[in-house]
Amino acid sequence: MYKISLLACAVILIAAVLAASSCSENNQSSSESHSHGPTELTLNDGKKWQADQHTRESMLGIREAMTTKPVNSPDETQALGHDLQQRLRVLVSGCTMTGEAHNQLHVFLEEFMPAADSLASQQDEKKARETLAEMHHMLERYDEHFE
Repeated sequence: MYKISLLACAVILIAAVLAASSCSENNQSSSESHSHGPTELTLNDGKKWQADQHTRESMLGIREAMTTKPVNSPDETQALGHDLQQRLRVLVSGCTMTGEAHNQLHVFLEEFMPAADSLASQQDEKKARETLAEMHHMLERYDEHFE
C-alpha cells in the first residue's frame, strides 16, 4: 500500500511539473527557455507580440476577474488569488505560442504568477492591496507588449 501511494504521488508531481513548465510540446523546456531567454519584456522590433487566441482569451478572463471580483476582505482577496492561479494554469496548459513571442509571454508570467500566489495566501490587507496594484500595472505592461 505504501509503495502504491508513493508511486501515485510521484506520478502526480511529475504531471504537475510538466504541465506548469511547458506551453506546448513544440517548445523548449521551461528551464531552457528561462535560463537563456529574455528577462525583461521587449517589443518585437517596435511592435507588439502576437499572442495566440487561447492566451488572448485567458488574459481577458484574468483581467475580468481582477476588475469584477470583490476584494473587500482578506477572504475575498485570497479567493481572487486562487481564481487567478486556476486561470493561469489554464493559460499555461493550453498555450500554443512559440519562438520569441512565447519567451516574452514567459517573462510576463514569471512576474505575474508569483504575484497571484502571494495574493492567494495574503492575510495582510495592506499588502494584498499593494499586490493587486502591482498586478494591475503588470497587466498594463502586458497590453503594451502583446496583442
